[in-house]
Amino acid sequence: MERRITMDSLRRYLTRPQDAAPQNATGADAPAAVERCDLCATPVADGHRHLVDLSSRELRCACRPCATLFDRPGSGGGQYRAVPDRRWYLRGFALDDAAWDALRIPVRMAFFFHDSAARRAVLLYPSPGGAVESPLARATWARLEAANPVLGGLAPDVEALLVDRTGDARDHWIVPIDDCYALVGLIRTHWKGLAGGPEVWREITAFFAGLRRGAATVDARGGTRDGNRPEGARP
Repeated sequence: MERRITMDSLRRYLTRPQDAAPQNATGADAPAAVERCDLCATPVADGHRHLVDLSSRELRCACRPCATLFDRPGSGGGQYRAVPDRRWYLRGFALDDAAWDALRIPVRMAFFFHDSAARRAVLLYPSPGGAVESPLARATWARLEAANPVLGGLAPDVEALLVDRTGDARDHWIVPIDDCYALVGLIRTHWKGLAGGPEVWREITAFFAGLRRGAATVDARGGTRDGNRPEGARP
């Protein structure tokens, strides 16, 4: 059974265009709301880091000092984990059309991550209503990991395998989990009608183009970049 995921922290991705510039009583644009660290309330700038609340899967905004406190697994009592900033484009990733079709999801994008609370990998896909969780057999993930050793280095809860198979694309990345939810928010914000409309597809194309520009290229089957073991890999 599919399960829809709602995340309060997606609010900053889901601002509707008509709500983007609220006005005060005089008709002038009101000052934009200041984003703050969810732990200490310090104002944070664009591009700030996030924490994952492991009990709810919610993203929390974090200032740099607070995020640093949770960089190591188990710190802070294990309630939060800091989201890293590793972005790898996976060259030679093994996922053929038959294996993809066997996932039985209705769209051509998806992301996978290790849910430490559930002790398993989970599969989600973006939709106009938010992120939707779809069943993922343990054996399916095990085969994917065996074919692509780089997946052994995924940091639980905070990194994801992101797959783009829209159009002619067959692209795979390891990305911070907040990138995946940014994509979800982008689709929810810009989707129009039954097929989405040209605006949302321009935004999706721009999202993946920007991701490709900022990602290092890594061998998915060897799991190496410049001959080095992936950062954070399990021994």
